Amino acid sequence: MSEQSTQPTSRFLPTDDPKLSLLIRPGGHEKPLQFQESVNLGRPIIAREIEPWTDAGAHELLSDIMAAHEAGDITTIARYKGKNPRRWLASIYPFAMEPRFVGLFFPDGTLLGWVSFTTSPYLPGKAVLGMVIRPPYQNAGLGTAALLHAKKYLRDIMRDASITDIFFETQEDNARVLAIAKKMKVQNTGRRIDQIKGDIAMLAFTNKPGAEA
Repeated sequence: MSEQSTQPTSRFLPTDDPKLSLLIRPGGHEKPLQFQESVNLGRPIIAREIEPWTDAGAHELLSDIMAAHEAGDITTIARYKGKNPRRWLASIYPFAMEPRFVGLFFPDGTLLGWVSFTTSPYLPGKAVLGMVIRPPYQNAGLGTAALLHAKKYLRDIMRDASITDIFFETQEDNARVLAIAKKMKVQNTGRRIDQIKGDIAMLAFTNKPGAEA
């Protein structure tokens, strides 16, 4: 019997990069980023699903989460310092939430940011989205394109026909995400106080009733 390669293959990203091969999920979502004509980064962008349950994948995601937390863009209970990455990632994204992560890559394999997709029994039929865009690639339209891509390919990414809508929250003073929400024409569904930092108000958004999924 001939030995079969377990390395993920890609039509768009280099497959001979050992680090990249540990990040991408074989058989996962992979498409050119939709709506990238409005992204001001000067290079093509590929949306490719990340494998989060390897040490390499979990570390990459957690490093971005902690950097965004320290910058005040998000809040998290995690205090990751480089050890036990899969355990720490599972504390933020439990397996029961069916987490998926779609990375945004340049063709050379540079990771620009990512979108997370989870489920919640309190939000039936919705994918709960999270997003981190790395600082060098912010304010270029990438976040808007990434969320529009997520809406367009929601069923392909989630692999669940019952998921037809998106839901996400942001801090009330996060101007970048509020601008994205406005461009996406999503509906503000409410306001709450963050349970981790009680002085921070959060706004929630979902598709408008009848809007295209």
